[in-house]
This record gives sequence, C-alpha cells and structure tokens, in this order.
Amino acid sequence: MTNYYEELLLYVRGKVSSKDHAQDIVQESYTRAIAMQAKQEINNQRALLYKIAKNLIIDKLRSSRMVSEVAYEETLLVPSALEPEEAAMEQSRETILKRELKKMPPKRQEVFVLHILEGYSRQEVARMLGISSDAVDKHLSRAIMELKEKLNPKKDRS
Repeated sequence: MTNYYEELLLYVRGKVSSKDHAQDIVQESYTRAIAMQAKQEINNQRALLYKIAKNLIIDKLRSSRMVSEVAYEETLLVPSALEPEEAAMEQSRETILKRELKKMPPKRQEVFVLHILEGYSRQEVARMLGISSDAVDKHLSRAIMELKEKLNPKKDRS
C-alpha cells in the first residue's frame, strides 16, 4: 500500500493550498485505509486511498469555510471606492451573501464555494463531488443568479 504514497501526495497537494495539509490528509488516508484493511479485504488499495483522500479534502473544505475571509468576484461584491456609505453598503452586501449562501441547497453551496471561492475548475469540482460537469454548470448558474438578485435588487421603475 505504501507504494502509492508519492502519487497520492501529489494528487492531494494539487487540491489543497498547504504542503502540511496535504501531508496530513495523506497520513489520515493511510490510517483509515489500514484500519479498514484490518476489518475486511481490500481489492483495490489505490482506489480506496484516493476515495478516502477525496473525502478528507471535501471534509476539510466544509469545515474550514470562512466566507468572510474569501476574496469575492469584484463585479459581484466590491465597490470601487470605500467612502463611509459605500463601506456600509459593502458590509450589508457581505451579510446578505453569507445569509443567502446558507439558504442554498448543500450541493449548490458546495459547488459555489469550491469553484468561485476556492478556485477549483468546473471539471475538478465535478470530480470532487462525483457529479457531471453539466450539473456543476447548473448549480453555478443558479447560485450566481440567486446571489445577484439578492445583492443587486432591481429598482422599481415607475
């Protein structure tokens, strides 16, 4: 099973921002795989290690999501100058964004966070979540549409 270590580390390193985090994830993957191997026969050790690592990466993203610390798309959230009124509006928009993200269905929220906030490609998000690229596109378009409606409500034209 140890002959997959370097390969798995490279895979995980490509998915997380820190070498230390990648090593921790690979270590935990091996710990879990060895524990499973003690209880049952494992036919494909490599596939098991990748599956465990993928799940640990997703768990880490879910648990460490800090929406307030993420740089958002400029056109969606950041005003060009920060006068006092604009700063207050930005804070209000950020509050709305956090609230609306929490209201989204879990899969849509995950797709949005992984692609927009974490910077993974649509194909990477599809692989990580085990869904099609079309499903990723649909979740993204719906999430962006919902957020734009909430952040930039149309003014009544009378």
